[in-house]
Amino acid sequence: MSSHFGNPLNEQRLLLEGKAYVERQDEVVLELTGPTTLAWLHSMTSQNLINLKPGDSAESLVLSPTGHIEHQLKVIATDVGALVITAAAHSEALVSWLSSMRFRHKIEIKVLDKRVFGCFKELDGRCWIDRFGFDPVGSVRYAAEAKLFGYREYVLDAAPTDLQPAGMLAYEALRIAAGRPEISDIDERTLPHELDWLATGVHLSKGCYRGQETVSKVHNLGHPPRRLIQLNLEVGDTLAAKGESVYHRDREVGKILAGGLHFEDGSIALALVSRVTPFGDLTVANLSASQTVVVPPDAGKVANLPRPSAFKLSGKK
Repeated sequence: MSSHFGNPLNEQRLLLEGKAYVERQDEVVLELTGPTTLAWLHSMTSQNLINLKPGDSAESLVLSPTGHIEHQLKVIATDVGALVITAAAHSEALVSWLSSMRFRHKIEIKVLDKRVFGCFKELDGRCWIDRFGFDPVGSVRYAAEAKLFGYREYVLDAAPTDLQPAGMLAYEALRIAAGRPEISDIDERTLPHELDWLATGVHLSKGCYRGQETVSKVHNLGHPPRRLIQLNLEVGDTLAAKGESVYHRDREVGKILAGGLHFEDGSIALALVSRVTPFGDLTVANLSASQTVVVPPDAGKVANLPRPSAFKLSGKK
């Protein structure tokens, strides 16, 4: 996987201008075929997929029974089922799980010998449209505003000949600037609420699916225990490393999820910190970093109801 082709900052500009592509060698394409494919995926994952028409696309998540993120699915509806773009590192586990969940459904699953190319331009071919910069449909965004992010991914046999190649460093910096989470950001405890992933990955009005109870409880009655922030490091050419600790004064409050050098904003990063982390500057690798809130501390608890434990402690019914 190419990190850059000589000048990652210029590659960012070319990507945004629709003059370049990034090959997503970190992703694979699954083909799911069968008359009940979309209904089957709809029943197991977090997004409303059942009404997609051929050519439509959506993002969905596979959650654990306790609501933690396991897989990201970029779904493109087809005439015979769906294409699913997913992380190569998790694909074997995903195929195994999907295969085990077929039961009486006549669903065929195979890995296609296709390539995935991301860009900010409309091309010919089967396309997944990233709606992270759009207003949520059937869900909610915790961030105060959506940042423009007109990203798309195409399933093709070969690279677009009319565009220049860009590396993953360019894409990473652009998605960090937009506050866009990726599956590479998760750990075993990550809830979609913490990364503001409800906005595109979860439909809050759909029927039962694995992990739905946690999604509903955190959003309606509680708060995400951690929250996503953006950081801007004071030294503009120092890259924050994934897994690096984030401090408030001398107390560790979180970890870096991804770092990048942006052609306008300098050294930027996404970090996941404790919900109660104070506003204001933080420290990464002994460098001061200004904090921009993505998921606010008061995210969630939208239902004006006491928690079940409050009933128990007070003795009220």
